[in-house]
Amino acid sequence: MLHDRFFGAWVQPQTASATGATMLALVELRIEKDGRVSNFRIVRSSGNVVVDESVEGVGKRILKVDPLPAGLASNGPYDVRIRFELDVE
Repeated sequence: MLHDRFFGAWVQPQTASATGATMLALVELRIEKDGRVSNFRIVRSSGNVVVDESVEGVGKRILKVDPLPAGLASNGPYDVRIRFELDVE
């Protein structure tokens, strides 16, 4: 569900170069017990500034998600990685 929420909010750039290439940015984020996103950072760049900036925009737009379920919340914040993959055609 987290992947769908963040990936769905991604405004994919239409001006990325390297036609036929797949560009992948890997993001690490931290969700606090109350659902607040306390960290959102690219840990693997796509190699394309335009793509990376569009991914960073997701982190600026989504600041909160649903609170963590009890099973996850008991262990403190939840760290997750999400892949943002853009197929350029």
